[in-house]
Amino acid sequence: MARRRTLDEISLEYDHARPVHPLRALWRNRFYLGDMFNTEGGMAIVLMDALLFVPIVFAAFFYPWQALSVGLAILAASFAAYQGWVIWERKHR
Repeated sequence: MARRRTLDEISLEYDHARPVHPLRALWRNRFYLGDMFNTEGGMAIVLMDALLFVPIVFAAFFYPWQALSVGLAILAASFAAYQGWVIWERKHR
């Protein structure tokens, strides 16, 4: 009886790419994100916005227009912060 191949072996054979398992990497590092991405720049802004997403969605059930205006304000502030970071990076290189 032939041995059953794992999904990782199949993807390595046909896609010629090493499979990535982010959840296994997080578990192995005990959910420490220090070396997985750089917290300077755009990714930190996206992560902070993701933390604010859930409360805004819950508030939208009861206060839809106010939640929309707060969400747009957060989006505008995030865009301005990101553009400021881009300009700062260009001047300091």
